[in-house]
Amino acid sequence: MAFPHATRTTAFVTGLSLSAPLTLLAILNTSGVIDIGIADPQVVAFFVIYALLSVAVFVLDVRSFVPKQLKTRIPLVYFPTNQEGVDFLLTVFGRILMWLLGVVAGVGMLVPLWYFLQKR
Repeated sequence: MAFPHATRTTAFVTGLSLSAPLTLLAILNTSGVIDIGIADPQVVAFFVIYALLSVAVFVLDVRSFVPKQLKTRIPLVYFPTNQEGVDFLLTVFGRILMWLLGVVAGVGMLVPLWYFLQKR
């Protein structure tokens, strides 16, 4: 089975799928609807593992850990030496920005719910 390619869309959805459940869990905990919170050790462990795996696969892309675009003459040294390497780094940086935008969107979608539950 091959790893999926990381794109701007997968990076955004990964950020959204990380922040929305965490925010919802925090909102429901502070409102008294549920007893489990984001400080629970099992919840922390799950979301840390989920974040590391999903960011490695869907944001950074597994193939970009040792890219041929950044390869230099010195073994195990990766650095942009031409326009292709710079373009590669900018592409990865763009996916990271889209991931952050997904995180912000996930929190922003649930702020009205927090406001509604506080007024109750």
